[in-house]
Formats: sequence, C-alpha cells, structure tokens
Amino acid sequence: MQEQAVPPVPKDHGTPKAHLAASPSSPSQPLLASSGAAKEGVLIAALGSPTHLSPEAIADFLREFLSDRRVVDLHPALWKPILHGPVLHARPTKVLPQYQHVWLTDGSPLRVYTAAQESELQRLLPGVEVRAGYQYGAPNMVDQFLRLAATCDRITVLATYPQYAPATVGSVDDRIADGIRHAAQAGLFPRVRSTHEWHLLPEYITWYSRRIGAALAEGPIDEVVFSWHSLPDRPVHEPDFYRAQCEATAAAIMERVQLDSDARLPWRNTFQSRFGPGRWMTPATIDTMAELPAQGSRHIVMVTPGFFADCLETSYELDVLNAQAFHAAGGQGFRRIAPPNGSADAAQILAALHRSLPDFSEFAQLPEATIPTR
Repeated sequence: MQEQAVPPVPKDHGTPKAHLAASPSSPSQPLLASSGAAKEGVLIAALGSPTHLSPEAIADFLREFLSDRRVVDLHPALWKPILHGPVLHARPTKVLPQYQHVWLTDGSPLRVYTAAQESELQRLLPGVEVRAGYQYGAPNMVDQFLRLAATCDRITVLATYPQYAPATVGSVDDRIADGIRHAAQAGLFPRVRSTHEWHLLPEYITWYSRRIGAALAEGPIDEVVFSWHSLPDRPVHEPDFYRAQCEATAAAIMERVQLDSDARLPWRNTFQSRFGPGRWMTPATIDTMAELPAQGSRHIVMVTPGFFADCLETSYELDVLNAQAFHAAGGQGFRRIAPPNGSADAAQILAALHRSLPDFSEFAQLPEATIPTR
C-alpha cells in the first residue's frame, strides 16, 4: 500500500512542460518561422484505435501501432516476422469480441470521445483552429498538423498523456518532427510548441480528487486502486521516470481528497496491459485484484488518470477482466471512475493545459533561410 507523501520526481519534471519542436536536420535549434497566417492552431494528439469494427480494421491499426519502434523496441529483423505472422493473423480475430463489447453507436470509445474533445475545445477557444489527430489511424496526426500549418502561423500540440513515456509522448514528438519536415518542404514554417508532461496540472488533479470524493459519498470504499498502463522494464522505455510521475499524480490526487473530505483512504498504484514477453512494471493490476479481498479491501474504486479517454484497456480489460478477477476472489464492490472522456470537463482541462504553456513570443524566431529542407 502506498505511503501518503508525494514521492520525489526527477529534477525539472514536476510541472506541466512544453518544448519547441526542433528541425529534424538540426535538433539543437528550434524551428520557428511563420507561414504568414496570423492564427494559432491547436492539435489534440491521441493514440488512435480501429476505424471500424472488423478484423481487417483491427489488423490495420495493430500493424501501424506495433510497427512503431517506440512501442516495440525489438530489432525489426526479429519483430517483423512475428508481427506479420502470428500477431496479425491471430490477434485481430481474438480481440474482435472485446471491441464489440465496448463499441459505441458512433464508433470506438476513444475516437468518439476525442472527437467530442475537439468540438468542445473549439467552443472554448474560438480564436484558434482546433483539430484532433491520431498517432495511428485516421485522421493521422501528421496530416492534421499539415492542415493547420496551411492556415496557421503557430501550432500548439496537446498530447493527451499526462505522464511522459517514450512510447507515448516520444511517439508524438516523432510525428511533430515529421509534420515540421513536410511543412518546410511545402514552404510552411509555423512556430510549434507542444506538451511533454502535465502530471501535476491543478485542474487535472482537482477533477480526479472530486470524482473520488463523490464516489466516497455514494458508498463505502476500502481502498482506491490506481491503474496505469504498464511499460517494459527496460531502460529504453524509461520506466523509473514514468513510475515517479504516476506516483506523484496519485499522491497529489489523494492529498487533495484528504484535504477536501478529511478522509484518509488507503491507496496503491498498479500497472496494466502487459503485452509480450520480458519484464514489465509491477505490481500487475490483474494480480492485485485477486489479492485485495483477502487483505480486507472488498469495496474498491479504480482510477485511471493515465487515460484521458476510455478505450479497450479501460472499458474491457478493467471493467470486465479485472472486475471478474476481483469478484472471483471475494470482492463485493468494484467501481471505476471513468476518464474525462468527451465531457465539457475534458475540454476545460485541455484549455487549462493550453493556458499553462509558455507563450510563443518567449522563443526567438529563426529566419526561414536557415531552416533546411529535404
């Protein structure tokens, strides 16, 4: 069970951070020049999901997702035969019933909720052009970046990952770099800034603390369980840095819960969604579910602050598989606090994140002639 103090976070990573995307050909220099249109664009960056409910669409999504070396760092000579063999032949059919279970009328939860975030944030920021783009699938993040670059002289990328990991935010950075390069080839040079981590953003912390407080008012809670997406326990994935931010987020939320409700609830961090062999971050959420009832926690609230919208990992893995494991072990009450999803609150958090970033004017502008094209 976690201690109640906020754990140390690596130096200079305790508050929402932004960076100016760099030219791929000159990584030490910020790429800053104007496309000529005096307007800001905002790109909401999310992971993506299958475009429709079929084995073929699931295979297309998995092919792109699992080909990203930020996600699977095995050498391509070793990984490609596995990916294009057993993974893409068997997994789409295997997970199709899971997607059917979570699918909404208008599509996958993540796509539906991200589209709602886009619409609501546009309402809150009428002076900017807001678009949502996905790392994997359509509308592709790079394509959306280029659409913004054609009409905007400034672009802010809001990555919907509060905690930094190379497989998530690092992958977003790769696509920003691709977008900058393609824009430069087209003679477009917008100023670009993006989020790197925002795990202690006050509006985000407050939103979750209030949801836990509301759950406390609705019924007994023996323990609050935080479930974070796991990472392979290898240095290239920076699991220690990621864990420190997850723990800091959980501690900040529970500190606020205690201040608001005077309740000292037990809580712990767990990690879900292991994929593939090797060591992954522990403790595993599914293993913890089987242990909690014997430890006296028969009524729990599950919280997933690393997910900004529901997806297969929350709506099926947690709500079905983990809930079943908990009840099979003697658990009596399993409640999960959903992410902000497509609510007005989600857009309010994104708007607060947008306000928290340094102004574009804080960065020097490079002459267009100094920016290499390819």
